[in-house]
Amino acid sequence: MREETDEPRTAIFGDVAVVAVSGELDLILCVKLAPELDAAMRSPVRAVVIDLEAVSLVDSSGIALLLDAFLRLDQCGRQLAIACPMGSQRRAFEVTALDRQLPMHETRQAALAAVGAADR
Repeated sequence: MREETDEPRTAIFGDVAVVAVSGELDLILCVKLAPELDAAMRSPVRAVVIDLEAVSLVDSSGIALLLDAFLRLDQCGRQLAIACPMGSQRRAFEVTALDRQLPMHETRQAALAAVGAADR
């Protein structure tokens, strides 16, 4: 049974966008998340933090979306940080070894610190 999800939410803190996601980061949620994430990346922020702390599962659709976000931001010289605690939500990144390629952090606070933002 699919876990209930909230709509992705974006908050702008100065020059950092924080996109919070909850539920299962699968194709269904990626369809909702993609425009939200695209809007954050099109904004004039210097960094984007994607908060996956409330995500229970990440599938290949979620991985592809996050990898695309990382590559797009990197091409523009901007930063991405992903808050993703150890556990089921990080397992897909570990299996694909992307946990060593993507800027993964245990908590939202650690992700914010990694992009030089104050605790939000």
